[in-house]
Amino acid sequence: MHITHRQEQFSNAFLLAIAAVAGCSAAKPSVDNDTIDWTISNRLPRRPTVDIQLKCTGDDSGSVEHIRFVLSIRNYRDLILTDVSNPRMLVVVVVPPDIAEWLDISPARLALSRHAYWVSLAGQPESENETTITVDVPRVNSFTVAALEGIMQRANDRISL
Repeated sequence: MHITHRQEQFSNAFLLAIAAVAGCSAAKPSVDNDTIDWTISNRLPRRPTVDIQLKCTGDDSGSVEHIRFVLSIRNYRDLILTDVSNPRMLVVVVVPPDIAEWLDISPARLALSRHAYWVSLAGQPESENETTITVDVPRVNSFTVAALEGIMQRANDRISL
């Protein structure tokens, strides 16, 4: 299997594990024609949903504060929209360069390596770029169980991400 296909499958598993522990449901559209890979929902009072564009990379470049991620301009334009029913966000799963280090299995645990980060690009300016744009994903925005619970609460309260 090509590395990008492995990354896609691994990032799906990463997202599903976090959603499960956070008590959220995850649905994958049959076709990604609107930059939505997953829709996460929760049984909070307003039944909030959040749409996610999920990416995976072995490149942990950037700075101490940000991951630098190259995003297609189409994805960027779809993610900067503000007048949408569900909030949208980009989640980037960062894996080690060596595939053998992605997973650690023992009788006591299953560990997925390394980490995921999220960012809402809603309201960002249009770009003149024609093919790609590099976005900064803040490292403080760890995509964890607690973070997803907070994101769902914000969506429930209709507070922007």
